[in-house]
Amino acid sequence: MQPNLSEFWLGRKSRLWILGTVAILALIVANAAWLVPTLGELNTNAYLLHRAIALDVRNQLSNFLGQQEADLTNAADILNQGSASPVEIISRLMKEDRPFESVTLLNTNGIEKFKTHRFLLITEADLKDRSSDPLFKAVFSGQTYISPVVISGTSEPLITIAAPLNKDSGYSAIVAEINLKFLLEVVRNITVGKSGAAYVVDGDGYIIAHPNSSLVFGRANILNRKLILKALNGEEADTRDKNLSYQNEQKVKVFAVALPFQPRGWAVIVENPEVDALASSRQILSVGIISFGLEILLLFLLVWNYLNLARAATLFYGERNQREAILNSLSDGVIEYDSKSQIVLMNPKAEELLGVHFKDIGGRAITPDFSKNNPKYRGLVELMYPALAPYSSSVKEIPGTRVKTMEIHISSPELKLVVTLTQVVDQNGSVRGFLKILHDISRERLLSKIKSEFVTIAAHQLRTPLSAIKWSLKLLLDGDAGALNKEQESFLERGYETNERMIKLVNDLLSAARIEEGRFGYDFKDINMDEFLETVIKNYSEIVSRKSIKLKFEKIDGALPLVYADPEKLSLAFNNLLDNAIKYTPAGGQVLVKLEKKGNYALVSIADTGVGIPDSEQTRVFSKFFRASNVMRMETEGTGLGLFIVHNIIKRHGGDVHFTSHESKGTTFTFTLPLKKELVPKEESVPLEEFLETT
Repeated sequence: MQPNLSEFWLGRKSRLWILGTVAILALIVANAAWLVPTLGELNTNAYLLHRAIALDVRNQLSNFLGQQEADLTNAADILNQGSASPVEIISRLMKEDRPFESVTLLNTNGIEKFKTHRFLLITEADLKDRSSDPLFKAVFSGQTYISPVVISGTSEPLITIAAPLNKDSGYSAIVAEINLKFLLEVVRNITVGKSGAAYVVDGDGYIIAHPNSSLVFGRANILNRKLILKALNGEEADTRDKNLSYQNEQKVKVFAVALPFQPRGWAVIVENPEVDALASSRQILSVGIISFGLEILLLFLLVWNYLNLARAATLFYGERNQREAILNSLSDGVIEYDSKSQIVLMNPKAEELLGVHFKDIGGRAITPDFSKNNPKYRGLVELMYPALAPYSSSVKEIPGTRVKTMEIHISSPELKLVVTLTQVVDQNGSVRGFLKILHDISRERLLSKIKSEFVTIAAHQLRTPLSAIKWSLKLLLDGDAGALNKEQESFLERGYETNERMIKLVNDLLSAARIEEGRFGYDFKDINMDEFLETVIKNYSEIVSRKSIKLKFEKIDGALPLVYADPEKLSLAFNNLLDNAIKYTPAGGQVLVKLEKKGNYALVSIADTGVGIPDSEQTRVFSKFFRASNVMRMETEGTGLGLFIVHNIIKRHGGDVHFTSHESKGTTFTFTLPLKKELVPKEESVPLEEFLETT
């Protein structure tokens, strides 16, 4: 009996070992089945988290550099237009853009003509010849130049950006040194765990932005790290690849992600001590080895991941709702479509303008025949295909951007629209679609037309009675109606002068209205500029003599080609400029008229030593009804239309007009006229918009 019991026990014991072994193997397999993938997933999550931070830094870096480049390009555009003085533009740049260390203007030969530095006093001896620099070669070919990172005398990282200028501006480029210490504000605001860091490395491996600024100013080079080298070669990299692992400056092994910053050949790195970055993985591994409560931990992880997913989903839907709210509140219409002309998005304002509903056309391809069977979509088709519209202007590109603008008149409904077209680009730089922004100018054009017609009619009606009053007063002053005593003659002379000012005001109003309507009327012929200017200047000899003002005319050495111009209109423009110079120059002052030749253009300048124009008001000089505050105190009379008329007359002749002025020191107005007939516009056109204040 005893042997049988023993055999039974031995049999049970064997089963127990077998079941125990199977259970252990099952647990090991079960644990391995979820533990290994879970550890990999956690490593991936750590990677994604660090990569998201790196993307954020890269986007902020891109925005920072893009903003500086855009500001410099905008300044170049203003210089090309000649609407403000170079000194004023550079002063504004240095004031509004703290990262700008210095700003320089290069002349057409590549020599520094003007330079200002935020901290250093620049003398003429400091100006350099940069004609052999790669910078000058780039801008000479019309390209924007961006330099590698260099180190200033105070060990601060700098980059140089140069934007090309039109040679007509007298300069070849505007150059700015950007101090990258401002990137420190970006990386210091980024939180990476408890003791991690985000930083930027240039193409040579030097740290140029780091929360620990001593690494920047100490010129720390980390090109020996394989992770950095791979990122600088244009590839994403992270330390999940053990061949790329390394220790930081504190000799601590880190978990790191590096992203290339392709536009500059730099890299963005986010690193965190591996102990902190992979803490969850290590904890789960310890718990998995020690305990069989892996299911609870797994449930916790699943809930944790679910919460993260829910949080991400909430952020996603919040951003989507915010974008929709912004689009719905815009006063302009917005339409997005893809490369197949399928409507992707349309805000309510666009639906209102075009009389269509997005739900009816969303996802449908808009073809030229789309409105054949449904005329209510005609306006949409004409908008998508401007060649089918009753009128579409030429496309104008905004320099330095992918944005284009044009004016389109659609027939159903009848609207006049200014359309802005831009590309929708994803994070990889691929064009995902196109965006059209619609601004309705129908009412603006109607009001402008009504205003011009009213001014024209009112001015015409005033001319006849004013002329009659003039001749009546003239008859009385000439004694045709009998002799006058001195008091009567004085009253009549004041009335005659007031009537003359009224006639000038009416004539200026008529001229401005005709310019706006494109019917000012020009009669071009070849004229000799020397003789023309001398004739006009002689008419002021009595006035300057009476005011004790020295009026001098300097003309070019040698013969100047004949200028193709309208003598009457050009005389009106020149008289306005010369009259202002004499009127606002005090007794004992000087007015200098100079005629020069510059390339294919004749250049006329009128410089005075008068009261000048206040800096804060110079942006509005060529707008209608503008009169500087300081001259209004001197001369209460004036229409404020003279310079508006001058600006449009010179533009019609194919030239340009600009000025420099310093209050209490004087003003110099300069205008150009082409010496070749082909440079003169063939016909008078209605300006798309009135000259507005430049901000």
